[in-house]
Amino acid sequence: MIKKLRLSEGWTQEQLAHLSGLSIRTIQRLERGHNGGLETMKCLAATFDRKLSELTAGNQYTVEQFLGTNPILPVKNVKDTALFYKDVLGFDVEGLWENPPYGVVARGLAIIEFGEGRKQSSGSGICNIFVSNVDLIYNEFLNKDIEFVGEIGNRDYGNRDFRIKDNNGNTLILSSPLIDVP
Repeated sequence: MIKKLRLSEGWTQEQLAHLSGLSIRTIQRLERGHNGGLETMKCLAATFDRKLSELTAGNQYTVEQFLGTNPILPVKNVKDTALFYKDVLGFDVEGLWENPPYGVVARGLAIIEFGEGRKQSSGSGICNIFVSNVDLIYNEFLNKDIEFVGEIGNRDYGNRDFRIKDNNGNTLILSSPLIDVP
């Protein structure tokens, strides 16, 4: 129904995302038949000037139970890792604990946690970080002391991304969805 309403207005997915305040990824998921959360559906109802019940009628509508995720990466040293994320990748250090050694960093809405509890697994973590403009972040990171894995590029799965290693060897995939790509 969302796609039908969007097309009737003559809007692209990007325009609907902008007008509703939602991400393009959310619009794409909804148009593929996924249910939206209550706040998402309220935003769309207001954007289309419709009643919420019109957008949710006939659906098995429930409030979304899964609200987000953030990885916990295994690291050798929490303090060194916090400094790397702060000084090299531009994250803010949200918290550091000594017992047990644990840290939390954030940049924008991305939150990454890490700890020394599995030191032997350090470097085995993988974290996908969604960004609004992957090329901008790529250019920001180019002149820094960062290990890149492969090249930035458009992927068959509908994203443009690049990969780097953190100071422990964990892989970070920085990714933006390609707009209007199946």
